[in-house]
Amino acid sequence: MKEKIWQHRPYFWGVHQYDPNLQYFRDWPPANKGFMEDFRTWLKDSSYSASAVSIYSAAVRQAIGILKKPYWQIDLETDIQTAWEYLQSRPISPATQLDYHKGLLKLAEYLRLRLHKPKPEKTPHWAHYIGLLPDWLAQAVQAYVIHRQRAWKPEDRCDGATRCLSTLTNSLRWMVAEKCLACFADLTPALWLEYVDARLLAGINPRSLNTELNAVQHFLRFVQELAQPICQRMLLVEPMKQGRPLPRDAPVEQLCRLYHEIQAEACSEHAGLRRSGRMDLAWFLLMLHSGLRTIEIRHLRFEDIQWQERRIRIEQSKGLKDRIVFLSEASIEALRTYLAVREPKESLPEQVFVYRHRPLSKTYCLERLHTYGERCQAQVTPHQLRHSCATLLLNAGAPILTVQTLLGHKRLETTLGYARLYDGTVAADYYQAMVSIERRLALPEDRLAPPPGVGQLVALVDALRRGALSPQQTETLMQLRNGILALAEREMAIQDVKVPSPGS
Repeated sequence: MKEKIWQHRPYFWGVHQYDPNLQYFRDWPPANKGFMEDFRTWLKDSSYSASAVSIYSAAVRQAIGILKKPYWQIDLETDIQTAWEYLQSRPISPATQLDYHKGLLKLAEYLRLRLHKPKPEKTPHWAHYIGLLPDWLAQAVQAYVIHRQRAWKPEDRCDGATRCLSTLTNSLRWMVAEKCLACFADLTPALWLEYVDARLLAGINPRSLNTELNAVQHFLRFVQELAQPICQRMLLVEPMKQGRPLPRDAPVEQLCRLYHEIQAEACSEHAGLRRSGRMDLAWFLLMLHSGLRTIEIRHLRFEDIQWQERRIRIEQSKGLKDRIVFLSEASIEALRTYLAVREPKESLPEQVFVYRHRPLSKTYCLERLHTYGERCQAQVTPHQLRHSCATLLLNAGAPILTVQTLLGHKRLETTLGYARLYDGTVAADYYQAMVSIERRLALPEDRLAPPPGVGQLVALVDALRRGALSPQQTETLMQLRNGILALAEREMAIQDVKVPSPGS
């Protein structure tokens, strides 16, 4: 009996002993066998390597074997946890155990996709940030963050809340530890300055402290609107002086090397690399030519692209603002080339850019640019592409207000902080302006020279008459010629009157 089961080891890679509690593949119902084959196909279509497909499939086969139920009845929490506990009990190496855990995560993802179950909503780790605050302060901070979440997209609320909590509670936790706070009025400028001194000694950048001050002041204004008394002087605290940051655009030569590196992968003979390269080239050009943010790349949907108008409608972006961006010829070509290999399927999400059947993660673009940059010695981040878009447009002659509209900035100062003028552009503008200034300030020699004579003016008019003129233009020139001659005769007559006679 054991020898017969051992022949089925390929279905259970890593299983070294017989387990009577495990339902083997040959005893599965046909629906589960078909599900297993679909799962393997899904992994292969996601560009996983053959070894990854094998070990993930081994984990899933054992999970289904120990659960002994149809795949549509598998609970994504309790059953997956049961399968994981079973796999942890097997005599396998820690590395294989880690790969099995990844396989179970892929199983949960595929089941959620196959059964059309929504992904569980993430929530911020409230206790980590407000657990040490007094109840009255913790409740106010939580209410403030929930209020801020209304201005964010549902899929961004957890990450946004985490960032907001981190920025706001850094100073609040320190103040609570240093002084027993009883009410909001105890948050005073003196206590804030003590916090600033302590953080500066710890090497914290003034820019970070100014960001925290802005968060605390916004929080206190929110509390004030709830009719809670606060220290009004805290709202008058000025941020520390700091130099204006230089724009973080990438050097043009690095952008060129990066572009050619991505283009080379898009032309790879390997199908998986070619597909990834084409997708990377499409979002790279959208960032560089149209100024899209990473989050806008990740959320881009097919209905947002207006092919006829050659533009993209960005809806509910940062601050829930909408805007229109335009597409270059290179961006359109790269998008069409990528969509030809994307092959829209029912199993794929509605986002344009997907990797392994899922929308791009928050770090995908950053990691891919880092990979390409290591190959061609070009260190560029996704947000630098947006800075470079502003800089290139400005130096190509685009008005600053146009650049502001394309990037979706509320204030012009923000756009100016994104873009910089190249030295060549500054030099060209300077010399062009100086030519105009010199003409206005200098005393031209032609002002000192005598005006042209009557003969010269008549000769000029006669030369104009030789061209292809309409009858009306010819008549105008004849009137001009007669007028010049009449004016010359009148001038001569006046001079004759002024000349005195010899006998006077």
